[in-house]
Amino acid sequence: MKIGILTHYDVNNQGAQLQLYAMRAWLMEHGHDACILSYTKNFDFDKNEEKKNSGSFLNFKYYIEEYLIKRGLGLTLFNTRKMITHRRLRSSIEMQPYDNNDCDAIIIGSDEVYSIDVGCNKMMYGNGLQGKPAIAYAPAFGRTTIDLLKQYNCYDTVKTGLDSMYALSARDTHTQEMIKEITGKDVPLVCDPVLLYSGEGFKSNASPIRKDYMIVYSYDANMNEGHEVKAIQEYARKHKLTTVSLGTYHKWCDRNIVCNAIDWYGYFRNAKCVITDTFHGTVVAMKNHCNVAVYIRKSINSFKMQSLLESTGTQDRLLDDIKFDSLEQVLGKQIDYATVGRHIRNMAEDSEKYLLKALGGIHE
Repeated sequence: MKIGILTHYDVNNQGAQLQLYAMRAWLMEHGHDACILSYTKNFDFDKNEEKKNSGSFLNFKYYIEEYLIKRGLGLTLFNTRKMITHRRLRSSIEMQPYDNNDCDAIIIGSDEVYSIDVGCNKMMYGNGLQGKPAIAYAPAFGRTTIDLLKQYNCYDTVKTGLDSMYALSARDTHTQEMIKEITGKDVPLVCDPVLLYSGEGFKSNASPIRKDYMIVYSYDANMNEGHEVKAIQEYARKHKLTTVSLGTYHKWCDRNIVCNAIDWYGYFRNAKCVITDTFHGTVVAMKNHCNVAVYIRKSINSFKMQSLLESTGTQDRLLDDIKFDSLEQVLGKQIDYATVGRHIRNMAEDSEKYLLKALGGIHE
């Protein structure tokens, strides 16, 4: 069958890009054709975010003020290069409109496709898909709650769409509980596509880093507090590691590397250790058996991060704060990747059964 993937495809984010490639690779391994479904993202609730994501010369003044003046030339140039790098890799994949395509079925997910942080995208809940069967694979509501859906008058749109979908699943317990309350359905938890897919097709062409290095993976706006920077640099000095900000810009790191999502994945393989406060940073570290320390920022990702650590049995990788002593304590412990690997394999097997059953039902 030909499957359309409806996800956050046009974002300047390593994890969002990687989960897209992982889902496409898994589908192709199982004999399907796959394409990206394009759409215009809704920004009704955050017009500044719309300006930031537009790439339009009409918003030139905004880019000058928000990037060059407030954030500096280094970050601006870095993110421009990153955007071009992502688009270059993505251009090799077929793309069709979500509401006018020749697909037999549509997979919605993964990532926070159900979030209404910036606006309500009706197609993500199964609305307006030409009547084609839609499978939700590992979607997440992020910080969105029932109260927020009602506050922004989105509840009925979400419910109508979810009720119409061929198959539903969730990436974390918060999303699972939300779907149960909205639809009355008990849906399975499935793992992120990066955990589902073996990773064998992720062939990196990145130039190797010759020195022992520590990966720092956090969004540009985070991990810049003075005490956090000091702690990471002190740990790196003690252990004679080069600090590498991989795919995001942190001027205090020894190196800032622009790379596409596949090369980003590859760099983790040889890292001596990783510190991250992101979901996909944690996922990729686990997939590559890295010595990882995880910090949860409750304001942005607590639901999905807690669920990930619990499901993989890695709660002991959690930092109470980004301090030197905490880094020494967490990174000084060995990770039992034989056990973690079993957890991931079990999650992947259950997730694959869900997806194969749904796709098989549509095919029949």
